[in-house]
Amino acid sequence: MLRFLIISLQLILLLSASIFLVSNSFNISFDIGDFSYNFSSNLLVIALVILTLLVVLINFIYFKTKFVFQKYSYIKKFERTKKGYDFFVESMIALLNKDNKTAINSARKMKGILKKDTSLNLLLQSEILKIEKKSEELNIVYDLMIKNNKTKTLGYRGLMEQSLKKQDYHHAFIYGEKLFLLNPKIEKLYETLLNIIAKTKNWNQLINITDRAYSNKIIKKETTNENKSIALFEIAKIKMKSDSSEAINLIEKAISLKGIFSPYIKLYAQLLFSNNNNSKALKVLKKYWNQSPSNILRSSITEVLKENNINEIEFIHHLISKNKNNEESKKLLIDFAIYFNNWGMARDNIKGLIGSNPSREICLFMSEIELGEFDDIQKSEGWKLRANNAGSDYYWVCKFTNNPQKNWSALSESGYFNSLEWIQPKMLSVL
Repeated sequence: MLRFLIISLQLILLLSASIFLVSNSFNISFDIGDFSYNFSSNLLVIALVILTLLVVLINFIYFKTKFVFQKYSYIKKFERTKKGYDFFVESMIALLNKDNKTAINSARKMKGILKKDTSLNLLLQSEILKIEKKSEELNIVYDLMIKNNKTKTLGYRGLMEQSLKKQDYHHAFIYGEKLFLLNPKIEKLYETLLNIIAKTKNWNQLINITDRAYSNKIIKKETTNENKSIALFEIAKIKMKSDSSEAINLIEKAISLKGIFSPYIKLYAQLLFSNNNNSKALKVLKKYWNQSPSNILRSSITEVLKENNINEIEFIHHLISKNKNNEESKKLLIDFAIYFNNWGMARDNIKGLIGSNPSREICLFMSEIELGEFDDIQKSEGWKLRANNAGSDYYWVCKFTNNPQKNWSALSESGYFNSLEWIQPKMLSVL
């Protein structure tokens, strides 16, 4: 519209100037050598108008022709590009339908048309190479993808997955960390990195990655504290032999983040005992037992006390003094009474726990009491038989594979990070 107004104004000005000059015509005369020329100004005006109109007309024809050719070229290019995208879609659908032959043919045709669309070509090429299982060529494509801003995340993800397939956890973490920096909110990426870190035992990186995940609102504060506590626990185990004081500081931080967790309490006590700080170790055990007596904590306390030859039944009485009527406290006392061959104490405390359907653990306690106190093999075997028919013992069980293991670890024996639960499994693999 603006352009039309400008042209109209120019024509009006030209016409006005022409009318003015025609209305006020005059003679123009000049000499060139021996020749003398004389003509009216109207002739000059007409010549200028015709020349201007010719220029405008030529201009119009030129640009109109150029526009037609550009439109034709654009339509042809658009149709060709559309055809290339159609081949891309056809190839992707074929991939989903597992029609590998069609997928490869369509990808080849698309590449011939969309030569300049590097990102689409790389994407489709990577999918084709996955099908063809050409790992080396696929890695080359992924390397090219990380140099392209549009496909960088796909490239790093592909290289990470390739490394995981080869169990090259070192490079898997390098690619995964770069991917995490580019886009930390990719689904399951944080969880994948946790498993990689656990396999490589790069616990300091666990703290860094977890802090980043929390700052990006991928995980909640509770998960952040738990995962960081696991890293501190594992670092404390590593420092146990080289710097016991530092190890104690680390496990104290881990407990402050997660709270009472049996494996942490066990390591804390072991560190104190190994540092010849038996008094503090016993105070720590009493403190946490007073706060939360439980089956899982009892298991850890029993193990660590027996490992360190705490052979005074008086300490057990002192340990459970604030909750001596608690069932777990009684079981702890029974266990150590049997350990110290104090059969009378063991029998006195187990009476109220037997009932009509005793647990496997109570049956085994009774088996040891009958054998130890009266050397009654028949009754002892009878209790063992009842134990076999009772529920199973508690174990650390991987929630993904249901495989049990005796001790808790950040990475389960099945290969999963923080996957162990303290439960009574119905079906147990052989430990």
